[in-house]
Amino acid sequence: MSLRRNTMWNIAGSGLPLIAAAALIPYTLRQLGNEAFGVLTLIWALIGYFGLFDLGVGRALTYEISKLRAANALGEITPTLKAGLLLTSVAGILGALIFMVLAPWLAQNWLQISPVWQRDAQLAFQIAAIGVVPATITSGLRGALEGLECFAASNLNKIFLGFCMFVLPALSVRLHGKILWTIALYLVAARLLVVLGSALPLRRLLSGPNSDLALHYVRPLLSYGGWITVTGIVGPLMIYGDRFFVGSAVGAMTLPLYAIPQEGLQRLLIIPAALCGALLPQFASLEPRALIDAYHRNYKRIAVTMLGICAAAALFAYPFLSLWLSPEFAQKALPIAVILAVGVWLNSMALVPYTFLHACGNPRITALFHLAELVIYILALYYLVAQFALVGAALAWVVRVLIDLILLHVSVHRFIGYIHKNN
Repeated sequence: MSLRRNTMWNIAGSGLPLIAAAALIPYTLRQLGNEAFGVLTLIWALIGYFGLFDLGVGRALTYEISKLRAANALGEITPTLKAGLLLTSVAGILGALIFMVLAPWLAQNWLQISPVWQRDAQLAFQIAAIGVVPATITSGLRGALEGLECFAASNLNKIFLGFCMFVLPALSVRLHGKILWTIALYLVAARLLVVLGSALPLRRLLSGPNSDLALHYVRPLLSYGGWITVTGIVGPLMIYGDRFFVGSAVGAMTLPLYAIPQEGLQRLLIIPAALCGALLPQFASLEPRALIDAYHRNYKRIAVTMLGICAAAALFAYPFLSLWLSPEFAQKALPIAVILAVGVWLNSMALVPYTFLHACGNPRITALFHLAELVIYILALYYLVAQFALVGAALAWVVRVLIDLILLHVSVHRFIGYIHKNN
């Protein structure tokens, strides 16, 4: 296995679409206006990120297939994969139904969308809800590809989807005008194409002999993935769900001042996420001593690297936003961007102990942490947004990721102490 090569593919998968984002977000923002663009950021959240509502099966497939490869139990991979895809399909359908039911309430009440946009926003949310199904299936297929260390195939599909997320809204506006539901339709179609693209490299496994869905294939995925499900539901709520809360508190009109810096700075996490994505199958196959050494080495590497990157992001936030969008936008968004840059640095370090615990088969710990953090985060959001508006939302997120880092760091060191004691 090549950690460097796999990491570079992961960086390309998340990083190259930023070219399209940088080129096309200003055009789309100008054409749609602040309020409609604020709604678009929520559509992106549904179609682009809520594939994490997959019962945790995507990450469970990476873990299980890595273990099966290490044990040379190759005949078990096909039924494990098929069981995983069945579970992700069910999860996607449930998620789509939930968001379909919530769409009218979101558009008409919760988000304070002006009447002129409410009907269009509601239909766009309902179409986007359909996109949750291919999103969860893609998550399962991606998990299998990474368990097989097919990072090139996985990330080529991710690059395609990433470009579509920014190119298609601009194309839709150009062809159809300021209509949100057509944008959502284009994005869902792109998601369906990504399902096909992700399935092609796995066609031999998917066309393997059919067998009964034995419980011993489903059980480990649900056991591991059940706790990942908690993170899969809570995680996006704590990363992107705050947009719905902020939109309710301050209105969709000002949401871009928060969502655009957040979207950009969150993209800095592609570097540690790329490394940790490649580390998961490697961590899962290492002996205890080698695992501990690899953990410490990669934790220090990410802490130092991301400190420099996040400091540079905070320093250049104003000139970049000023040139990219406008000086007025940059001035208003600067405090938010600086605070979020601190949070991104903290969150980047947390990814390493998070990956370590999952590689050791302990997703339960991270899930319980996230449940506790969600309660704290909601309370912090409620208080800080009321006091400081958009700046308060950024502060609440930093508080949450700091607590997450501390809890994960302490848990890993206790786990390492247990390993030293028993080896």
